[in-house]
Amino acid sequence: MVNVQTALEIIKSSSVLTGIETIRPTEIKTEKLSDYFLAEDICSPIDMPPFSQSAMDGYAICGDSNQFNIVGEVKTGDVHNYSINNGEAYRIFTGGMIPNGTTAIAKQEIVSVKKNNIILTENIKPGTSIRLQGEELKKGDLAIKKGSRLTPAAIGLISGLGIDQIKVRKKPEVALIVTGNELTKIGNPLEKGKIYESNSYTIKSVLLDSGIVCNLEFVKDSFEETKTVISNAIKKNDLVIMTGGISVGDYDFVGKSLHDLGVKQKFYKVKQKPGKPLFYGETNKTKIFGLPGNPAAALTSFYVYILTAIKTMMGANEPQLLKIKGKMAHDFTKKGDRAHFLKAQIRENLVTVHSGQSSAMLSSFANANCLLFLDETDHTVLKGQDVSVLMLP
Repeated sequence: MVNVQTALEIIKSSSVLTGIETIRPTEIKTEKLSDYFLAEDICSPIDMPPFSQSAMDGYAICGDSNQFNIVGEVKTGDVHNYSINNGEAYRIFTGGMIPNGTTAIAKQEIVSVKKNNIILTENIKPGTSIRLQGEELKKGDLAIKKGSRLTPAAIGLISGLGIDQIKVRKKPEVALIVTGNELTKIGNPLEKGKIYESNSYTIKSVLLDSGIVCNLEFVKDSFEETKTVISNAIKKNDLVIMTGGISVGDYDFVGKSLHDLGVKQKFYKVKQKPGKPLFYGETNKTKIFGLPGNPAAALTSFYVYILTAIKTMMGANEPQLLKIKGKMAHDFTKKGDRAHFLKAQIRENLVTVHSGQSSAMLSSFANANCLLFLDETDHTVLKGQDVSVLMLP
């Protein structure tokens, strides 16, 4: 058995980067580009902005008086080589290239116009409302670091720099195998002793949130069938996820199958609650996770470990869930010596732990926006005490 931090370090250090592909961020279709991570640094090929421009609709002025003679107009997109002399002004619009010699831009709200002359109703400082050439980025500057996620803002910046091709890490091929004779598919009558299967819907959903469509297989509690399905999945995928069957019951065949298939165990069992019976192993090219069958335990382990593995494989700079500080909204006592991931809500920096923390209960998860993390040594946390929470995506 390993602790939480050791498990995460093993996963990150053993993950293998996926291949590289080239995409065009300017050709946005149905696929979310924010599901990708950059495989290269993006350096600016131009100054940004590429020329000094007006940040306002108003007047480009030269000099420090409050009266100016209008000598021309600059529209947005005009290409010119205008110069401006002391006491002169140009009517100008947002984004327009400023004339040479411009002292400042006087926004139109502080300008009184009388025929071809303007009077400023307020004093303005030199440089006001001028966007200088290269003030955001100079040619050759690092714009976005390798390993950054392609957020909408990043896509906009890349497009604004005139870059039409970028290199990203490919998404891993993922298989999801759901085991258990007790499972009934939604839409069928629920017989006594059976439960409706939910893990496939849960895990598929969080994979889709990362832009990954998984190959889904269901398998009954049969050793030969389990072994065959796992073997085929390992041959075809970069990552194999299994739910259920990883414990030590007479009909838990996942562990036995993995052993027979020569899967190298990196760890089995984590000193945590929920999700203690978590398996992580590998073959030459495939990473394998065995999740516990209880829904909340499976989802917690996915967020904390599998999502970290996927993002590490895709080259993310920050593959783990975002950790922030909050203050407890109430007292809470943890039982036992295992680390706990508790479904919780953080609002206005106050952390409230939900009731219904059982590894089988998803209802408290459905209303959570974070996981309160209590380490092995944490026991009682008091109202107002600083705590760490992991923000759910």
